[in-house]
Amino acid sequence: MSAARLGALGAALPRREYTTDEVLERMSSGGQFEVERITGIRTRRMVDRSAGEDTLSLGERAALDCLARSKYEAADLDIIISAGTTVHDGFHMVFEPAAAHEIARRIGADNATGYDVVNACGGTMTAIYLLENMIRAGIVRTGMVVTSEIISPVTEGALAEAKDPRDLQFPALTLADAAVAILVDRAEDEQDRIHYVDMICSAEFSPLCIAKPSDASENMIMLTDNITMQAAPRRETWAKLHRDLLEKRGSSFAEEKFDFIVFHQLGVAFTEKLAESGSKIHQAEMPPRLATVHKYANTGASTHFLALYDYISRGEIPKGSKICFVPTASGMIFGVMSATVDALVG
Repeated sequence: MSAARLGALGAALPRREYTTDEVLERMSSGGQFEVERITGIRTRRMVDRSAGEDTLSLGERAALDCLARSKYEAADLDIIISAGTTVHDGFHMVFEPAAAHEIARRIGADNATGYDVVNACGGTMTAIYLLENMIRAGIVRTGMVVTSEIISPVTEGALAEAKDPRDLQFPALTLADAAVAILVDRAEDEQDRIHYVDMICSAEFSPLCIAKPSDASENMIMLTDNITMQAAPRRETWAKLHRDLLEKRGSSFAEEKFDFIVFHQLGVAFTEKLAESGSKIHQAEMPPRLATVHKYANTGASTHFLALYDYISRGEIPKGSKICFVPTASGMIFGVMSATVDALVG
């Protein structure tokens, strides 16, 4: 079987940046929230639909950026997997045609098949998991995961309905928009490859974060039991999954010698708690964390690779770095991925 690697990475952000205070100024519910103090989020990007920004336009920009950083043309892609939570075409949420097909058409990937994967904030890692398996099995040679997250409409619901910091809609005030595109192809050596990727769903925690239409308005809302979400049993799940996976591989977290770790960018305090849980379960010191929640907020399924893109753009990820990715998502989805990156850095 052929190993796979992360071959190139692209991203696209809405052009308009907002401070947390600017977002909260639009609260019509009468609620009072100290979002920046609690989460560390200072700024974020949110789409401007009047300027033509939507799921497909951001996904197209990210895909083209990814191709420009790779050795491939659009016609070289065998498959495109779209992994965003929802698809907005202008002001409308749509289900057909598949976003993957439309993005392929827009960028000229005429030879690519494709489909959409929806797995909440774990969508990107789910798509990489599937694509990595296809490459190892020899089904495809080169593919791209495009995750265009337009989740700020859920923030609009919280601005209209959330009443106080204990409100289950409070975490919706952390959401923002962004798109990433990850090209995955065949690995050429051990210094540039995906070592493993695994995911699980823990049904015990599934009621903790649910998105649905509001019963009180026409908004889409997200209800999150934040206290239970951040409690030790749930926080430790990723590390226990990783520990068991490494034991089967005859290794340990310390022996893996990760250079960096990327958690879901929910908030500064929460990522610190995830790291503490990792240290406890693995009985090892955690590597430096890639953290961008303060400037991009929680961008859902795009968050891990937006953080990596940001650090690479600033020259802070050396070639050959070994990175641990830790996705967590509604459902509840937990996962781990280990990858050494070289071509990705450029």
